[in-house]
Amino acid sequence: MAAKNTIDAGTKISTLIEMNPDTIEVIASINKNFRKLKNPILRKTLAKRVSIKDAARIGNVDVNILLNKLREIGFEIASKGAETANSQKNTPHTETGKEEQQGKQKYQDMKVIKLDVRPELDKGIDPFQSIMKKIKTLKEGEVLQVINTFEPLPLINVLKKKGYRSWTEREEGVVLTHFQKTEDSETENLESAQNLDNSDFEKKLASFAGRLVDVDVRGLEMPEPMMTILQKLEELQEGQALYVHHERIPQYLKPELENRHYKMLVYPQDDKNVKLLIYK
Repeated sequence: MAAKNTIDAGTKISTLIEMNPDTIEVIASINKNFRKLKNPILRKTLAKRVSIKDAARIGNVDVNILLNKLREIGFEIASKGAETANSQKNTPHTETGKEEQQGKQKYQDMKVIKLDVRPELDKGIDPFQSIMKKIKTLKEGEVLQVINTFEPLPLINVLKKKGYRSWTEREEGVVLTHFQKTEDSETENLESAQNLDNSDFEKKLASFAGRLVDVDVRGLEMPEPMMTILQKLEELQEGQALYVHHERIPQYLKPELENRHYKMLVYPQDDKNVKLLIYK
């Protein structure tokens, strides 16, 4: 039987923290991308969904470095942990395995449409609409290359559901995520992928009178607004709804809500003031 503190590359960060709270400082010291774990709200939400190998990919760190650091604070690495770690080393991100690898092999023959979203992010602008606009124009034999400083996992998940292949490469300080159209890709209504229903917002809001939990995420840096909302949803009591004050329509939030069986109504009051009602 494995020891209580035995782990492998698939162990969730939340499990590590439960076993040994020193995990937070150890991981945060390895790479600046992991310092978000020090934020209690982000930690509680992210740690449950991210494994050691996921964290290594996001932080662009060899997974063995993470495992060795964890060994130093008392964790034991299962025999399969080393095998899993070695299989993850220098492995590019893919969403559906063989098909994405085939797409990447043909990469040299494709026309690359480049889109640098870093200027928008620097201004606090969500680049979702810019990316969707470019995606919709892709033709056969073309690939969209999104230039960013981190791997856009929510965007990858949204487009995966739309039938797009994706893979990610890293250069010094830059993450290049590629999207390729397939025969099954949906090209209609990509900009409105949220399918938001604002028509009956006020009536629905009134129906939750006395059962609303209010949260204001305006002014928070990405991805804290989404993480804060997801955290608040975990704290909701049965029959309650979340009333959110936001600066923009959160394009990546709806897939996360669908996974949790929540509905969302949106009421944009002006360019910097959007109200969200999230409920079951």
